[in-house]
Amino acid sequence: MFKKQKKERSAEAVGFKEIFGATALSTNNGLAAIFMSTMFMNYMTDYAGLGEWGATLATTLLLAARFIDAFDDPIQGTIMDNAKVTKHGKYKPFFMLSIIMTGLGTIALYSLPNAITKTPLLVTIWVIFFYFVFDIGTSFYNQNLLFRTMTSDPEERAKLLIGPRLWVMVLGMVGSGLTAIIVSVQAAVGSFKLAYTLVAAIAMGISCVISILGWLMVKEKHVVEQDEDEKVKLADFIELCKTNKPMLINTAKDVFSGFIWTFLFAAPSYYVKYAYCTDLSTGVVDYGALATYSMIVSLMMLFPLILGTVIATPILKAFKGDFVKMQRFDLIMQGAGGLLMFIGQITGFLQKMPVVFFAAMFIMALFIGVDFIPGSSIGMEIMDYTIYKTGKDRSALSAVLGGLLQKAQTALSSAIVGAILIAIGYRVDSVTGDYIGELSKMPTMLTWMIVVIGLLPAIMALCAVLISLKYPIDQEERKKIQAYIAEHQSKVVEE
Repeated sequence: MFKKQKKERSAEAVGFKEIFGATALSTNNGLAAIFMSTMFMNYMTDYAGLGEWGATLATTLLLAARFIDAFDDPIQGTIMDNAKVTKHGKYKPFFMLSIIMTGLGTIALYSLPNAITKTPLLVTIWVIFFYFVFDIGTSFYNQNLLFRTMTSDPEERAKLLIGPRLWVMVLGMVGSGLTAIIVSVQAAVGSFKLAYTLVAAIAMGISCVISILGWLMVKEKHVVEQDEDEKVKLADFIELCKTNKPMLINTAKDVFSGFIWTFLFAAPSYYVKYAYCTDLSTGVVDYGALATYSMIVSLMMLFPLILGTVIATPILKAFKGDFVKMQRFDLIMQGAGGLLMFIGQITGFLQKMPVVFFAAMFIMALFIGVDFIPGSSIGMEIMDYTIYKTGKDRSALSAVLGGLLQKAQTALSSAIVGAILIAIGYRVDSVTGDYIGELSKMPTMLTWMIVVIGLLPAIMALCAVLISLKYPIDQEERKKIQAYIAEHQSKVVEE
């Protein structure tokens, strides 16, 4: 009998160790994103003990930070592309720096000392300083940079993407219980402010340890050789913005499509709290109902995100591997969910029938989940395209615009919510959590929240689809790019 020949493992294949490491590495960034999205605004307005100043400070900070990012992120991209290749790789060392800075910044922002909360200037200094520690840390975390250098095979890159995506969604499910955990801790310590501090410190401390373990398990393999006299300059970023058409079209599309995610996550906690869990005649909150509804809302967002990631591969096959066409379909479905939510609000069904709210969120979140694989694949393709056209590795700079947009969109969506709260004179008792502002303005607030969560995403989805029709790379060009990368990319970090 003949022995069956063992199939040789491709040098570009990624195994369990790499996939597990990449997944664990995402823990710190993923959990920090949960704390610093809707939870941060909620903490600042309701539980930090800052009164009306909390909403003003958080809204102003989130907007001002994005203007600074416009100058800071290209500098960070230049630093990363200019970095020398060490025994840990070229980009990997920046991920360790990200873990430290992101963890420290998040914990500090939820640990406002009582001694300074009555002094607006001191509070402002504390929040600004540690917010930028957090912000710079997140700028150094771009998993596409690392995954692109771990393997040059597009299918193997997709394998690396799925684990972190699903893990972050699992973290989101854990995050859906944070409100209930904080409520329980508050019952023990007698203060929501202290409860937030304890939960944030413990959760972020654990996440840092897990991410460091993941960092130790991943390894860069491929970096394009770069001459010493070809240092990356800020002028290269400007040149990319002028000449890299795929990057420009994709960025223009992301200007709109990125808001769908951030708007969807910006206001549900407020809407659920006041539409389903509060007596609008007194402002008294039913915290038992709030914990239940908050968990349901989070699950309606997170379970479909996980499901969407799982079914993305068979859907991609249905589109014959064309992830650009697949993304257009995803955007159309996301917009349909937002439109359903808005129609439910203006017809009065949304407050009477929570199932309509949950169903609309499910549809939007499902196709946001499906879109992650094609969206990330396009991002790495643009990095490859830059090398293909210039012969130079400008991967970090290629990712700068996308990173800027994500931060700006998160901040602007939170700022819009903050503006609504400021406009109605939003006030909450930081001890009990009950609403103590003008109750007659609450129905208007709820309608505007649904404009943010539902109507605006529907409009953004339509705009994004129209722009994506101009994306210039087709399947034939894609094959040429992959062939060029395979020929010119050199192994600079040995196994």
